[in-house]
Amino acid sequence: MTDENFFKELIARGPVADEGYFHFAHLAAVMLPQRLHEQLRQLINGPVYDGDVISKQDRDDLLRLGLAIRVCCKGQQGHTGATYFAFSVMKIADEIKAGKIAA
Repeated sequence: MTDENFFKELIARGPVADEGYFHFAHLAAVMLPQRLHEQLRQLINGPVYDGDVISKQDRDDLLRLGLAIRVCCKGQQGHTGATYFAFSVMKIADEIKAGKIAA
């Protein structure tokens, strides 16, 4: 299994884990490429209209990984938002960066 396939499997299992949800989120936070942090943060604060995303490539990568979803917003299509699990992943990534918890 490639690293990306492992990462996608981790993201798929995390949200449905009866136990270990935050362990899955912690592992995903450690594995999340730094280049996706800014885009994911934008989606967490969204949803964001497709024409306003920081990077369409990064958005597409987050969609492919399962950390972002296509959503309707105020009766309009064409928006992308973060999943609940993505919020947990980013929160843990921020805590790691701030030195509050270990990687």
